[in-house]
Amino acid sequence: QQLNNGTIAIITYTHRGEGTEGYSEPLRQLEFTSAFRAEMKDYLLEDDREDEVDNFATSWPDEMEQYSKDIQFNFQDALTYQGPTYEDEESDPEFEGVEPIPFAQVQAYESGMQYVAIILPLGVELESSSSSSSNTIPTMLDQNTLGAIFQNTIQRCSLIRTAFQIVAEGASYEELATVALDNGSFLDIMEGGTNVNATWSIRLRRYGPMEEVGSTGTNDDDSKSNTNTKKKSKRQARYGKNVRSPLRDERKAIFAMEGLVQFFLGRVDLADPECRIYLLEGLKNCDIMLDRSDGTGGNGGDVEKGKKLLARVVAKGPKTSIYRPNTRICITTTPLCPIASFTLCNIAQLQRHGAPAILDPFAGSCATLLAAAHITSPSTTASSQLLSKPQSNNGGCRSVAIEIAHNGYVNKDDIIQDFVTRSLPPPSEIITGSCLSAEVRHQARSAIGGGAFDAIVTDPPYGIREAMSSEEESEEDSPLTQLFYAMGQDRSNGTSLLKLGGRLVAFIPVREGESLEECLPDSNARKEAGLVMEGEGKEQVLSDILSRWLVSFVCV
Repeated sequence: QQLNNGTIAIITYTHRGEGTEGYSEPLRQLEFTSAFRAEMKDYLLEDDREDEVDNFATSWPDEMEQYSKDIQFNFQDALTYQGPTYEDEESDPEFEGVEPIPFAQVQAYESGMQYVAIILPLGVELESSSSSSSNTIPTMLDQNTLGAIFQNTIQRCSLIRTAFQIVAEGASYEELATVALDNGSFLDIMEGGTNVNATWSIRLRRYGPMEEVGSTGTNDDDSKSNTNTKKKSKRQARYGKNVRSPLRDERKAIFAMEGLVQFFLGRVDLADPECRIYLLEGLKNCDIMLDRSDGTGGNGGDVEKGKKLLARVVAKGPKTSIYRPNTRICITTTPLCPIASFTLCNIAQLQRHGAPAILDPFAGSCATLLAAAHITSPSTTASSQLLSKPQSNNGGCRSVAIEIAHNGYVNKDDIIQDFVTRSLPPPSEIITGSCLSAEVRHQARSAIGGGAFDAIVTDPPYGIREAMSSEEESEEDSPLTQLFYAMGQDRSNGTSLLKLGGRLVAFIPVREGESLEECLPDSNARKEAGLVMEGEGKEQVLSDILSRWLVSFVCV
């Protein structure tokens, strides 16, 4: 089943943090796919759903986890870069006056907007505990339900700017209007629709090939400035938050779509419309559903000249700027940026259902737990009326922080105020001490009622300055390795820190000349802790000599 009954969505990614190449681009797809799996599990965990087999997720947790793993995601780049790069051996006269970019940035540019298709498994076979018969859980979801799950996913992903649903494609604006009328994509804002009085806007965005511009910086063919006496140059069609298209062309496009817009009953609002509609031009052809062995969807087809897409904005990513270090009350010297915090939590597949228990054993100023509180808060998710069944009101997480620094360095009262001023539930407890202490770990479990945690998300101390300034290499295990051994002790004592199936997601620093395998907790530590690594990890470049790898482990 593809998203929204066979249509394809478009995701535009944020370029936040891309001052350093590779800072966010490697994590984009992983954050989205992990968050979608968490939202799907949340849907399956709803207590008041009336499926053919009750309590599917609670009765068959392993099957639910396998089902989420079997969800397929196909991605395909939508943008194309045709300009010069610094690595070009010969200069092309066609690009005279065009500023080149490093070749390494071409992929970051072209993947900045992607088509995505989500394909769900057809069903889940469950063995009945009372007989030898089996039941099948139907997983074909209606458009509203799947749309709400997708919307919730976008609203929690820090690396996504906007998501669109493609509703029509064609060679002319008139054709787009006709197709959209025929398929009923805007019935909700027409007479008798559920959002009949919704404000709306239509904006035109052009991407793709190099375009000619006159000395005045416009590409309006009717402009008197575009004459043979004016010098013309070429530039790459822009992509990003501030991309704009000529208003004159935008008005022409809207008038050409009169057959559709005449049925919109709400007023036009260009500043903050409730229904955002976009005309997208210059994108690659979408062949995302072609059979591909790697499931990536590939780089897509060529740009088809004149091809136009009509799309609706489905959702936007979270406003992570409200969690920037310079907005925080608790100030520390090395705070984790909100993008990294959100990414950690999403890859841990945090869920809102059942008030999950979340631990950060190296909490610092609790940046990760702020992100966890935001993601699991019901107020930050899609309207419950979009779901086929209303969501329960038990959303939100129970978090615990462990921080070794005393109040003079990390003020616990300031941390609590950072949560309260953002209307988020503060940690159940902020414990001063070391997570390597059995007593401290017992205190952490006691703060959530004595059980194990659903997830551990953390950014352990790196010790980079100490290691680089020391003449001798330290033989001491890394903080994460020491935590793994401590978790192994708890496990052998029958007081596990992490639930079976729970995830531990962390950043691991890797210096120049080192490999990730060298820096991971050793195999003995992982075995004792009962943790198995998922995937291969994702590198996030911090500087020329330092990267950190995001790794995820599952408790088995």
